[in-house]
Amino acid sequence: QGQFCSEAGLVRASTPPPPLALRRRPVPALASSVGRTAVAMGKKPAAKKDAPAEEAPAAAGGADAPAQGGDAPGQRSPEQLKELAKYDLTSKMTPFLDRHLIFPILNQVQESGIYKTEDVTRVELQLLAETWMIDYACDRYEGIGEEPPASLTDRREDILEKLASCRNHVMRLLEILEDDEKVKRISTFKSIGELCDAFDIEPEMVDELVTYAKMQFDCGNYELSSQLLKHYRNMPQASETMTPKQITALWGSAASALLLKEFQGDDSASELIFKLDEYLENAKAPKSEVLLHRTWLLHWTLFAIFWHDKPDPKLMDFLLNEKSLSIISLSCPHLFRYVGAVLILQKRLKHLVKDTVWIIHHEAATYSDPVTRFLLALYTEMDYDDAQHELQRCEQVCLSDCFLRDHWNEFQENARLHIFESYCRIHQCINIQMISSKLNMEAEEAELWIVKLIQNAKLDARIDSEKSRVVMTKAPPNVYQQVIEKTKNLAFRSTMLVSNMDKEKAEKASR
Repeated sequence: QGQFCSEAGLVRASTPPPPLALRRRPVPALASSVGRTAVAMGKKPAAKKDAPAEEAPAAAGGADAPAQGGDAPGQRSPEQLKELAKYDLTSKMTPFLDRHLIFPILNQVQESGIYKTEDVTRVELQLLAETWMIDYACDRYEGIGEEPPASLTDRREDILEKLASCRNHVMRLLEILEDDEKVKRISTFKSIGELCDAFDIEPEMVDELVTYAKMQFDCGNYELSSQLLKHYRNMPQASETMTPKQITALWGSAASALLLKEFQGDDSASELIFKLDEYLENAKAPKSEVLLHRTWLLHWTLFAIFWHDKPDPKLMDFLLNEKSLSIISLSCPHLFRYVGAVLILQKRLKHLVKDTVWIIHHEAATYSDPVTRFLLALYTEMDYDDAQHELQRCEQVCLSDCFLRDHWNEFQENARLHIFESYCRIHQCINIQMISSKLNMEAEEAELWIVKLIQNAKLDARIDSEKSRVVMTKAPPNVYQQVIEKTKNLAFRSTMLVSNMDKEKAEKASR
């Protein structure tokens, strides 16, 4: 039998391999992502009731695994660990993540050494209590030296029985989906009724396919779940308006794509995120519900941006657009860390730095960390000593952050470039010894770094070796940029002018 109908798939789904240590790029395997799905399969997201924001383990001195790229946990002082725990966003982010997406984060939190290994494992077990990944739960109990409860064995048999029952119910449809010729015919049908008549199946079986896909997702079989949901989404629908089942399938497909790291192709994680954004744009639902769904979507977008070597530029534009920044300000200001990180990591977004930093400055009372304070010190206060101090703090924050830990070298390089470019705007001659202190580099290292910038055409300047200084070349004024600066607020000012004129007319008419 094929991949959809096989009995072996039932056992494989509920017996994931031992958890894999997340390497340079987090690759969630069946064992490293567990739990039942809420929004991923289309249910309304329960913001804090369903997610363990308050279950984040208390800060403690040391896990066993070293933080990637940084000091081993044993080399960090209790004061350093306490400082890192203060900037850990796990408890703030988990209310907006599917449980399957929480486990890769917990694995990296454990590696960072901020919390005790046993504390993190206890949180995992609390999340696993309602999942179908029974063998993985047994592994976690054994990891802390405890015997798994006997009830887990009974649950495993019950889960296998439910999977087999649901599979038998949709067996006829699964057989059709394994026939390439029949799959090609599906796109030619204009309605579900026509499809059911042609293949002699019941309409209820089509909807039941989503239930079966959800079961496979709950077991950690993301590949099979993704394929089943893709087939369902390609089937003809009764109306142009998305049904709850379609929304279910879309969220489930997005979750599976993120966990499988499918970032390329027509059904990639980024494309599914854009489809969800389009649906929410036109959704006829209460504004509070749409706001909550968009908050979930922004959190999910971080996986597609920071887990991929070359993320889709449209994803970063989505994160930094005016609507997304408004949602971040309203419901999840902690995401300003990643807004700031994207501005620093992506050189093509320099034109957005000024306006975005102004928003970060406006929300500084709500959220602040070394990443946001670095940008504020550099672009708002023009305090280069403070910027250099915050950049040093950024190292520990980034190396302990589940999304930024693999980007620290690039982050540091680009942050230094931001400091240097900002300094160059207000100085024509720059002493190398002095700028090296601003960049937290040795003088020779700073000179070599500046030479590379000039050679790579990133800097229009020359080095005066006799006087040990950098001489900037005066750039002619950019007329195009000047026009943009003077006219970017024109629409807003025009709207305010019309509004004031209308008020004045209304006042005159009332006299």
